[in-house]
Amino acid sequence: MTTSPPPPRRFRLIRFAQLLLILATLALSVASFVDMPRFGHEARSLSYGVAIGSGLICVSRAVLVRGERTPWALLGAGLISYGCGTIYHNVAVDGRGDDIQPSLADLAWLLFYPACYVAVILLLRRRLVRLHRSVWLDAFVGLLGVAALTSGIGVAMARANPEHSAWTMTVNVIYPLADLLLILLVVTVFGLLGWRPGRVWWLLGAGLVSFALADSLLLVIVTAGHTPSNGVLSSLWLLSVLMPALASWLRPRWQPPAKMSGWGVIAVPLVLATVALGLLVLGAAIDLPAVTVALAAATVLSALARAAFTFIEVQQLAESRVLARTDDLTGLANRRGFIERLTRAEQRTTGPDTFALLLLDLDRFKEINDSLGHQVGDALLTQVGTRISDALRPGDLHARLGGDEFAVLLEHADADAARRVADRVLTVLADPFDVGGVTLHVGASIGAAVYPDHAQDAHTLLQRADVAMYAAKSGRTGVESYRPGADVNSLVRLDMIESLRAALGTGQLEVHYQVKVDLGSGRTESVEALVRWRHPTRGLLGPEEFVPLAEQAGFMRMLTIEVLHTALDQCRRWHAAGLEVAVAVNLSASDLLDRGFPAQVSGMLAGFGLSPAVLELEITETTLMLDRVRSATVLGELRALGIGIAVDDYGTGYSSLARLLELPVNVLKLDKSFIQRVADDSRAEAIVRSTVGLAHALDLRIVVEGVETAAAVRMLREVGCDLAQGYFLGEPGPSELVTEQLRRQAALAGTIDLETATREMATRETTTQETTTQETTTQETTTQETTTQETTTQETTTQETTTREAVGLATPREAGAREAARDPVADRGARRTGGRAPTREGGVRNTPVAPGSTPAGSPWR
Repeated sequence: MTTSPPPPRRFRLIRFAQLLLILATLALSVASFVDMPRFGHEARSLSYGVAIGSGLICVSRAVLVRGERTPWALLGAGLISYGCGTIYHNVAVDGRGDDIQPSLADLAWLLFYPACYVAVILLLRRRLVRLHRSVWLDAFVGLLGVAALTSGIGVAMARANPEHSAWTMTVNVIYPLADLLLILLVVTVFGLLGWRPGRVWWLLGAGLVSFALADSLLLVIVTAGHTPSNGVLSSLWLLSVLMPALASWLRPRWQPPAKMSGWGVIAVPLVLATVALGLLVLGAAIDLPAVTVALAAATVLSALARAAFTFIEVQQLAESRVLARTDDLTGLANRRGFIERLTRAEQRTTGPDTFALLLLDLDRFKEINDSLGHQVGDALLTQVGTRISDALRPGDLHARLGGDEFAVLLEHADADAARRVADRVLTVLADPFDVGGVTLHVGASIGAAVYPDHAQDAHTLLQRADVAMYAAKSGRTGVESYRPGADVNSLVRLDMIESLRAALGTGQLEVHYQVKVDLGSGRTESVEALVRWRHPTRGLLGPEEFVPLAEQAGFMRMLTIEVLHTALDQCRRWHAAGLEVAVAVNLSASDLLDRGFPAQVSGMLAGFGLSPAVLELEITETTLMLDRVRSATVLGELRALGIGIAVDDYGTGYSSLARLLELPVNVLKLDKSFIQRVADDSRAEAIVRSTVGLAHALDLRIVVEGVETAAAVRMLREVGCDLAQGYFLGEPGPSELVTEQLRRQAALAGTIDLETATREMATRETTTQETTTQETTTQETTTQETTTQETTTQETTTQETTTREAVGLATPREAGAREAARDPVADRGARRTGGRAPTREGGVRNTPVAPGSTPAGSPWR
């Protein structure tokens, strides 16, 4: 059990002083009711000291405790001034016989009131969210109202009592009016803070109200010519001056901040403005002093100014309510306004009526915002918001929820109507955006959900539209409607994103390599780096399972740097071992928008001691469409360093001959979809031939991907293709496997005898076809046919193995076994009918991509 340390000595002294003050107050209160011999004069003397003692305790609170020092110092000074004034009055004035004449005691007493007013306002200020400037105008209205009422009553009383001057009566009238104002101020405080203001305010408020009542009662008794009794009046006065001493040292409990609203805000100015207006009306019937009329008129005018100020505040409040529900960048509704409207739509929708919700997220916006700056990003968001609004129906609510996320509320709409509106939105966003002279292309993914078909409340509907939006983003379908059960996939996606974020920089990401072979010399010139993720629980994952998630989450740049660092480090190892090969790394869209990327690449090359010529950076055509000018600038700086630039997946994106003239590239990579259709479609062969000729005419080297048969190699050699890459020449594998392959080729004079390989492969294919034909026409038993086919298959496999070993390539069985040992989830290299194998090179795309629909910004196939 732990015990708190004892309070400091000075605090114990304060508690002791408070206890003495309480005992003195109780004793004096009892003495005021009981006639005690020889105690009357001493009791009166001690009662004066209670006010001074209470004031000193308040001042000590201001000196010893931080926070709220000024109000407690003012209140303490006011109590001390009041006590000193009472002592002076009893010593110097009480014996003169005319207590109603003003004296220095009145000055000391009257100083207590403004000190009290300011202290209360300052203490109230700490509890309010914001103290409006109108409070000080209210104080001015109160001051003028009290002055007008005081002057009017004082003059009236002076006329009724001609033996006293107007000044004397005015000073005596100030007291009840000041007490009335003090009561109104306390009532206002409780009106603002409610009926749970806290212990400090209960004690302080009770003390101030008791003081005002006791002081007013005393004035009434004295004015009536009676002698004030010691009983109730003395006890009430003693308790009133004791309360501030107790309240000042109470530890205030936390209370929620209050707002300046309700009747308490206008209580004081309303009462005094009404009094001033009554004085003006009364002045028409009786003769009031000019000063009273002037003060009353000033009070009314001040109240009118207060009303005008209130009107401005109400107008500003209305504008603030609108701004609180409006996005300041686009002028659309913000999340708060949209949620309120969505909730109202839910409440109004009854029966068979439905409404739809569209949730839209821009693709690749983070890359633009990070690379080109927030100013360009904000301008782009403004244009996007305008275009979306143009595609909507009249009455549809369009909102920006935050970042690059927009929402559309379609009232009286079903799933079909939502789909039509979403298609129109995608159409208007397809055109390029001109932002400050920069041409940008952005896509969007839209998720749709319908109430009450997909959700029974507004918040769930928003959540399910979000699930559908991420499904559209993952599948690159543009628009998706919510499907039951998709929430599970969304949770898996979020878990994968967080796991990938944690995997960066921890060694979980591996880089595999695939060789590129010079078809003229048969020499392996370079390798392409292909990223893999060795997941702690799911095994080795291909890039198609996590690269799209990195794009969505916005850490593609980190992934690029890690792959580039690993690939350059491996390239340095190969060069140290005497294997002179270059390495190719794919870039993302965010890399091409970063003006600092060339310097970063140059620093990495220098750090590994490599020449820029050993590095080749591959980009897709669609990646270049994000910002043509900036992309061309970054590529130009990379090319000036001596780094090779290759256009990847040529023919599947926004193919443009003009773009080839603008870009500083030196290699063209023809997409694998063309070479894989050569055997079945003569037009594909024509495209390959024409593309090779075009590349050479533009002084570019050309690489063909997806080479999987000897026939493809033979055709490419005939048309003069420079480089080839594919399963026939080498499957992707870890650095150890590729290093062994490179060493084996180096032992065979460093080249691959492609002529022999293709000739033997062609002979093997012809022999296989003849054998198959003979076996088909021979009428033998089923067992004999099966035995012959197995023998033929074994002979074919033996021939292929002998051919690939002769040219220094890993055999399919050997490569598959090694890959399977490291990659439990990879395919096992099963071949399709006709000798064509399913390609895994690239593997970053989610599905095979048709020409003209290649997604932008997807590196590492």
